Amino acid sequence: MLLKQTLLYMPAQIVGPLFQLIAMIVWTHIVNDHTLGVITLVTATHELLQIGFLAWWSQFVLRFFGRYDIGGTASRFYPTENVILLVSVSAQSLLMVAMLRCVIAPDADTALSTAAICYVVTRSFNLYIAERARVRQQIGIYSVQQIIGPSAGFIIGVLLIRWLGQRPEWPLAGYAIAQFVATIVVLPKLSFSFRFRPIDRGIVRHALQYGLPLIIGGGLGWVGLNASRFIVNDMLGVAAAGLFAVGYGLGQRAAAVAAMLVTAAAFPLAVKRMEESGSEAAMKQLAQNSALLVAILAPSVVGMFVLRTEIVTLLIAAPFQQATLAVLPLSVLAGAIRNLRAHFGDQVFLLHSRTRMMVAISSIDAVITILAGTVCVSLWGVVGGAIATVIAATAAAATSFAIGFRAFGLTLPGSHLLRILLATTAMAIGLRLIPEATTYLMLAAQITFGAAIYGIVLALLYAPMLSRTLRHRLSQSGA
Repeated sequence: MLLKQTLLYMPAQIVGPLFQLIAMIVWTHIVNDHTLGVITLVTATHELLQIGFLAWWSQFVLRFFGRYDIGGTASRFYPTENVILLVSVSAQSLLMVAMLRCVIAPDADTALSTAAICYVVTRSFNLYIAERARVRQQIGIYSVQQIIGPSAGFIIGVLLIRWLGQRPEWPLAGYAIAQFVATIVVLPKLSFSFRFRPIDRGIVRHALQYGLPLIIGGGLGWVGLNASRFIVNDMLGVAAAGLFAVGYGLGQRAAAVAAMLVTAAAFPLAVKRMEESGSEAAMKQLAQNSALLVAILAPSVVGMFVLRTEIVTLLIAAPFQQATLAVLPLSVLAGAIRNLRAHFGDQVFLLHSRTRMMVAISSIDAVITILAGTVCVSLWGVVGGAIATVIAATAAAATSFAIGFRAFGLTLPGSHLLRILLATTAMAIGLRLIPEATTYLMLAAQITFGAAIYGIVLALLYAPMLSRTLRHRLSQSGA
């Protein structure tokens, strides 16, 4: 079931994040460091606003909307949903303009402010619609929300830059246009209402009870993820933030792309196990989910580290290469650790409605990022920002896993992890033995070669187990 759902979600999990990676690379070639700094800080700010004003509700919907849907009471859910969405995007828009003009770009004009607002509103709807689609396993709707914005938005943004110049509002406008189209396209397929009354206070109370800790924890998690960007900006300037953003963003995106290949289908299955069979079954499902997650993350992190010189030299523009080469390995490691925590350790608390524990864990991440970031940036410049994120991510993940193991019976799939470790090691050795890539074609061949080694070794290690499973099924069918 997990593998089948993962394969169905995979196009959306590959195309959208892949274009985000491509965009991070292409921006280094067609915009200056100031423009890149503004773009990355605007998108990072929206991530915080999304957490504070909508993600809490999205998580509640992902966890509990099925009860209203199956129980035939969804009609009383929709007006409440509409009011929350309206209040959310209005508050996000106002705060984005304030943040833009006070912190990110004090000289921001009306065009940039308008583009930022349009980006915030359309991106918020894309993210929410995608989460609601996951509840009903509406993979087509989910795919549209995940693919059109990042891909078409990137293309439109590039064209606007080419036609109108290197101003930060053009990439934001490009994404806003594509995200608006993605929303309009799926509206006929969505179950919703145009009504804003009556508001169901019981739903709001339940959502706040469940989601308020997620707001606090998510905000703290955002600090852990993005504080280094703002520390670099404050201590070294917006140009340095642009230099830092390339390696940091590329590493975080690479880890996220790898993780998202399997995470869209995984958590809804754990929720289903929790509702149908209880905690023990849900913890077993989480362990299975984690094996698939590590199987994707491990070769991605190691491959990025081994091939970092070729990747940076061939893909990143010369002015950004030195900083990217230093920041990238640390960033992808921190990203992998955070994704493993988010999609494995922290999901225990979501399943058991113990979201307050996530606040404490996110506090560790945020506080250590700020303290270590301030010290490390002052000592090692932009590289120090990446070092701080690794330290903070490791501390928070260790805490999350320890609580999950001791208090909720979470387990690690040891036999799976051993096989993954052996296959990843074989891949790293193989990549070390071949010559360094000097062309795009050679780099593609290296990546293919590494993936082939990993896949072959993993297949050999799993062959006995797969053979036993196949024989068992054949014997059952024969009986």
